[in-house]
Amino acid sequence: MFRRLFPVLAIVAPISGIAQEEDAAAAMAAALQDPLATISAIMTDNDIHIGTGTGQATTVLQIQPVYSIPLEKVNLIPRGIIPIIGLAPEAKIPPVTDPAPSGNTTRWGIGDSTIQLFISPKSDGAWKWGIGPQVSLKTRTRSSLTGAGWGGGVAGVLVGGFGDNVSAAFILAHMEGEGEFSVTLLQPNLYYNFPNIPGMSIGYNGAITYDHSISSGDKLQLPLGGVIGRTSDLGGGWGLDLNLGAYVYPVKPDGGPDWSFKFGVSVLIPR
Repeated sequence: MFRRLFPVLAIVAPISGIAQEEDAAAAMAAALQDPLATISAIMTDNDIHIGTGTGQATTVLQIQPVYSIPLEKVNLIPRGIIPIIGLAPEAKIPPVTDPAPSGNTTRWGIGDSTIQLFISPKSDGAWKWGIGPQVSLKTRTRSSLTGAGWGGGVAGVLVGGFGDNVSAAFILAHMEGEGEFSVTLLQPNLYYNFPNIPGMSIGYNGAITYDHSISSGDKLQLPLGGVIGRTSDLGGGWGLDLNLGAYVYPVKPDGGPDWSFKFGVSVLIPR
Protein backbone atom coordinates (compact mmCIF):
# COMPACT_ATOMS: atom_id res chain seq x y z
CA MET A 1 0.00 0.00 0.00
CA PHE A 2 2.75 2.46 0.98
CA ARG A 3 4.56 1.73 -2.26
CA ARG A 4 1.43 2.79 -4.14
CA LEU A 5 1.26 6.03 -2.17
CA PHE A 6 4.86 7.06 -2.88
CA PRO A 7 4.23 8.09 -6.54
CA VAL A 8 1.14 10.04 -5.49
CA LEU A 9 3.03 11.88 -2.74
CA ALA A 10 5.88 12.60 -5.14
CA ILE A 11 3.43 14.41 -7.41
CA VAL A 12 1.27 16.10 -4.78
CA ALA A 13 4.12 17.58 -2.71
CA PRO A 14 5.64 19.69 -5.55
CA ILE A 15 2.18 20.83 -6.64
CA SER A 16 1.40 21.92 -3.07
CA GLY A 17 4.69 23.83 -2.89
CA ILE A 18 4.00 25.60 -6.16
CA ALA A 19 0.50 26.56 -4.99
CA GLN A 20 1.92 28.03 -1.78
CA GLU A 21 4.50 30.06 -3.74
CA GLU A 22 1.77 31.35 -6.06
CA ASP A 23 -0.44 32.34 -3.10
CA ALA A 24 2.52 34.15 -1.51
CA ALA A 25 3.33 36.00 -4.75
CA ALA A 26 -0.29 37.14 -5.11
CA ALA A 27 -0.34 38.33 -1.48
CA MET A 28 2.93 40.22 -1.97
CA ALA A 29 1.61 41.88 -5.13
CA ALA A 30 -1.52 42.99 -3.25
CA ALA A 31 0.60 44.42 -0.41
CA LEU A 32 2.82 46.41 -2.79
CA GLN A 33 -0.28 47.83 -4.50
CA ASP A 34 -1.62 49.02 -1.12
CA PRO A 35 0.05 52.20 0.27
CA LEU A 36 -1.45 51.37 3.71
CA ALA A 37 -0.33 47.72 3.88
CA THR A 38 1.63 46.38 6.83
CA ILE A 39 4.93 45.87 5.03
CA SER A 40 8.60 46.67 5.09
CA ALA A 41 9.98 47.43 1.64
CA ILE A 42 12.40 49.40 -0.46
CA MET A 43 10.40 50.55 -3.48
CA THR A 44 11.43 52.51 -6.56
CA ASP A 45 9.37 54.53 -9.05
CA ASN A 46 11.52 55.60 -11.98
CA ASP A 47 10.90 57.58 -15.16
CA ILE A 48 12.96 58.39 -18.22
CA HIS A 49 11.18 61.42 -19.70
CA ILE A 50 11.70 61.85 -23.45
CA GLY A 51 11.55 65.22 -25.20
CA THR A 52 12.01 67.51 -22.21
CA GLY A 53 13.49 71.01 -22.49
CA THR A 54 15.37 71.30 -25.76
CA GLY A 55 14.38 67.75 -26.69
CA GLN A 56 16.67 65.67 -24.50
CA ALA A 57 15.81 63.04 -21.89
CA THR A 58 15.37 63.78 -18.19
CA THR A 59 15.69 60.92 -15.71
CA VAL A 60 13.97 60.83 -12.32
CA LEU A 61 14.81 57.84 -10.12
CA GLN A 62 12.85 57.72 -6.85
CA ILE A 63 13.86 55.52 -3.92
CA GLN A 64 10.90 54.99 -1.59
CA PRO A 65 11.51 53.15 1.69
CA VAL A 66 8.40 52.22 3.69
CA TYR A 67 7.99 50.62 7.13
CA SER A 68 4.51 50.36 8.62
CA ILE A 69 3.96 50.37 12.38
CA PRO A 70 0.78 48.63 13.61
CA LEU A 71 -0.65 50.06 16.85
CA GLU A 72 -3.77 49.11 18.80
CA LYS A 73 -6.33 51.14 16.86
CA VAL A 74 -4.36 52.68 13.99
CA ASN A 75 -1.50 51.89 11.66
CA LEU A 76 1.33 54.36 11.13
CA ILE A 77 2.91 54.22 7.69
CA PRO A 78 6.00 56.40 7.26
CA ARG A 79 7.29 56.61 3.70
CA GLY A 80 10.28 58.35 2.18
CA ILE A 81 10.84 59.70 -1.34
CA ILE A 82 14.46 60.33 -2.35
CA PRO A 83 14.79 61.58 -5.95
CA ILE A 84 17.94 61.10 -8.02
CA ILE A 85 17.61 63.38 -11.04
CA GLY A 86 19.34 63.81 -14.38
CA LEU A 87 17.89 67.14 -15.56
CA ALA A 88 18.16 68.01 -19.25
CA PRO A 89 18.77 71.62 -20.41
CA GLU A 90 15.61 73.79 -20.10
CA ALA A 91 13.59 70.82 -18.79
CA LYS A 92 10.61 71.47 -16.51
CA ILE A 93 9.34 68.46 -14.67
CA PRO A 94 8.20 67.60 -11.12
CA PRO A 95 9.71 67.40 -8.55
CA VAL A 96 11.85 70.23 -10.00
CA THR A 97 9.88 73.47 -10.26
CA ASP A 98 12.24 75.85 -12.04
CA PRO A 99 13.24 75.20 -15.68
CA ALA A 100 16.77 73.88 -15.95
CA PRO A 101 19.48 76.24 -17.24
CA SER A 102 20.20 76.20 -20.96
CA GLY A 103 23.31 74.57 -22.37
CA ASN A 104 24.36 71.10 -23.47
CA THR A 105 24.85 69.38 -20.12
CA THR A 106 22.44 67.13 -18.25
CA ARG A 107 22.75 67.96 -14.56
CA TRP A 108 22.77 64.97 -12.21
CA GLY A 109 22.22 65.00 -8.47
CA ILE A 110 19.87 64.36 -5.56
CA GLY A 111 16.76 66.53 -5.39
CA ASP A 112 14.73 67.60 -2.37
CA SER A 113 13.44 64.58 -0.42
CA THR A 114 9.99 64.02 1.09
CA ILE A 115 8.87 62.20 4.23
CA GLN A 116 5.20 61.21 4.51
CA LEU A 117 3.39 59.78 7.54
CA PHE A 118 -0.01 58.20 6.94
CA ILE A 119 -2.22 57.55 9.98
CA SER A 120 -4.78 54.89 9.09
CA PRO A 121 -7.58 53.64 11.40
CA LYS A 122 -7.81 49.86 11.48
CA SER A 123 -10.86 48.59 9.60
CA ASP A 124 -12.34 45.33 8.32
CA GLY A 125 -14.20 47.12 5.53
CA ALA A 126 -13.52 46.82 1.83
CA TRP A 127 -12.09 50.36 1.76
CA LYS A 128 -9.69 52.06 4.15
CA TRP A 129 -8.12 55.48 4.35
CA GLY A 130 -5.14 57.27 5.79
CA ILE A 131 -4.09 60.89 6.19
CA GLY A 132 -1.12 62.70 7.64
CA PRO A 133 1.63 65.27 7.23
CA GLN A 134 4.38 65.38 4.67
CA VAL A 135 7.65 67.26 5.04
CA SER A 136 10.12 68.35 2.38
CA LEU A 137 13.84 68.26 3.22
CA LYS A 138 16.34 70.44 1.38
CA THR A 139 18.62 67.61 0.27
CA ARG A 140 19.39 68.91 -3.24
CA THR A 141 23.03 68.57 -4.28
CA ARG A 142 22.79 71.16 -7.07
CA SER A 143 21.09 74.54 -7.12
CA SER A 144 19.50 73.69 -10.49
CA LEU A 145 17.53 70.81 -8.88
CA THR A 146 15.16 73.21 -7.12
CA GLY A 147 12.18 71.56 -5.48
CA ALA A 148 10.24 72.48 -2.37
CA GLY A 149 13.38 72.92 -0.28
CA TRP A 150 12.25 73.20 3.34
CA GLY A 151 8.48 72.79 3.22
CA GLY A 152 5.45 70.90 4.35
CA GLY A 153 1.93 69.85 3.52
CA VAL A 154 -0.64 67.12 3.86
CA ALA A 155 -1.24 63.80 2.11
CA GLY A 156 -4.19 61.43 2.07
CA VAL A 157 -4.85 58.00 0.57
CA LEU A 158 -7.95 55.90 -0.12
CA VAL A 159 -7.45 52.17 -0.73
CA GLY A 160 -9.91 49.51 -1.85
CA GLY A 161 -10.86 47.45 -4.86
CA PHE A 162 -13.46 46.52 -7.43
CA GLY A 163 -14.19 42.82 -7.37
CA ASP A 164 -11.63 40.10 -6.67
CA ASN A 165 -9.00 41.12 -9.20
CA VAL A 166 -8.97 44.93 -9.37
CA SER A 167 -7.16 46.91 -6.67
CA ALA A 168 -7.33 50.69 -6.33
CA ALA A 169 -5.49 53.36 -4.38
CA PHE A 170 -5.79 57.12 -4.74
CA ILE A 171 -3.13 59.40 -3.25
CA LEU A 172 -3.85 63.13 -2.97
CA ALA A 173 -1.11 65.41 -1.63
CA HIS A 174 -0.22 69.09 -1.49
CA MET A 175 3.17 70.59 -0.69
CA GLU A 176 4.16 74.19 0.05
CA GLY A 177 7.83 75.11 0.07
CA GLU A 178 10.47 77.78 -0.28
CA GLY A 179 9.95 80.60 -2.72
CA GLU A 180 6.66 80.14 -4.51
CA PHE A 181 6.67 76.34 -4.46
CA SER A 182 3.06 75.08 -4.38
CA VAL A 183 2.29 71.72 -6.03
CA THR A 184 -0.75 69.44 -5.78
CA LEU A 185 -0.42 65.76 -6.73
CA LEU A 186 -3.06 63.14 -7.54
CA GLN A 187 -1.76 59.61 -8.07
CA PRO A 188 -4.34 56.96 -8.99
CA ASN A 189 -3.02 53.40 -8.72
CA LEU A 190 -5.32 50.97 -10.52
CA TYR A 191 -4.30 47.36 -11.09
CA TYR A 192 -5.87 44.28 -12.64
CA ASN A 193 -4.32 41.14 -11.12
CA PHE A 194 -4.41 38.10 -13.40
CA PRO A 195 -6.14 35.26 -11.49
CA ASN A 196 -4.43 32.57 -13.56
CA ILE A 197 -0.94 34.10 -13.24
CA PRO A 198 -0.50 34.95 -9.54
CA GLY A 199 1.70 38.00 -9.02
CA MET A 200 1.20 39.42 -12.53
CA SER A 201 -0.76 42.63 -13.11
CA ILE A 202 -1.42 45.46 -15.52
CA GLY A 203 -2.47 48.91 -14.46
CA TYR A 204 -2.13 52.67 -14.28
CA ASN A 205 0.30 54.38 -11.91
CA GLY A 206 0.70 57.96 -13.07
CA ALA A 207 1.47 61.13 -11.09
CA ILE A 208 -0.89 63.94 -12.12
CA THR A 209 0.55 67.24 -10.88
CA TYR A 210 -0.68 70.83 -10.78
CA ASP A 211 1.99 73.49 -10.24
CA HIS A 212 0.29 76.57 -8.79
CA SER A 213 3.46 78.67 -9.16
CA ILE A 214 3.57 78.59 -12.98
CA SER A 215 2.61 82.03 -14.30
CA SER A 216 2.11 81.08 -17.97
CA GLY A 217 1.52 77.91 -19.93
CA ASP A 218 -0.03 74.69 -18.64
CA LYS A 219 0.13 74.18 -14.88
CA LEU A 220 -1.15 70.62 -15.24
CA GLN A 221 0.95 67.59 -16.14
CA LEU A 222 -1.22 64.62 -17.17
CA PRO A 223 0.28 61.20 -18.02
CA LEU A 224 -1.76 58.62 -19.97
CA GLY A 225 -0.52 55.06 -20.33
CA GLY A 226 0.04 51.98 -18.22
CA VAL A 227 2.40 49.43 -16.68
CA ILE A 228 2.75 45.66 -16.52
CA GLY A 229 4.41 43.97 -13.58
CA ARG A 230 5.24 40.69 -11.90
CA THR A 231 5.80 39.97 -8.20
CA SER A 232 7.80 36.89 -7.17
CA ASP A 233 8.11 35.13 -3.84
CA LEU A 234 11.83 34.69 -3.10
CA GLY A 235 11.20 32.68 0.07
CA GLY A 236 11.67 33.52 3.72
CA GLY A 237 9.36 36.53 3.48
CA TRP A 238 11.43 38.19 0.74
CA GLY A 239 9.70 39.35 -2.42
CA LEU A 240 10.70 41.04 -5.67
CA ASP A 241 8.47 43.17 -7.90
CA LEU A 242 9.45 44.30 -11.41
CA ASN A 243 7.32 46.53 -13.62
CA LEU A 244 7.60 48.32 -16.96
CA GLY A 245 5.39 50.90 -18.61
CA ALA A 246 5.06 53.92 -20.86
CA TYR A 247 3.08 57.17 -20.73
CA VAL A 248 2.33 60.05 -23.07
CA TYR A 249 1.59 63.62 -21.93
CA PRO A 250 -1.28 65.32 -23.78
CA VAL A 251 -1.11 68.15 -21.21
CA LYS A 252 2.22 69.37 -19.80
CA PRO A 253 4.08 72.55 -18.77
CA ASP A 254 6.54 74.19 -21.16
CA GLY A 255 9.69 72.05 -21.13
CA GLY A 256 7.77 68.96 -20.02
CA PRO A 257 8.06 65.50 -21.62
CA ASP A 258 6.44 64.19 -24.77
CA TRP A 259 6.38 60.67 -23.32
CA SER A 260 8.02 58.61 -20.60
CA PHE A 261 9.41 55.14 -20.10
CA LYS A 262 8.62 53.94 -16.56
CA PHE A 263 10.21 51.10 -14.63
CA GLY A 264 10.25 49.96 -11.03
CA VAL A 265 12.16 47.51 -8.87
CA SER A 266 10.82 46.88 -5.37
CA VAL A 267 12.02 44.52 -2.65
CA LEU A 268 9.79 43.25 0.16
CA ILE A 269 11.71 42.70 3.39
CA PRO A 270 10.67 40.11 6.00
CA ARG A 271 9.16 41.61 9.13
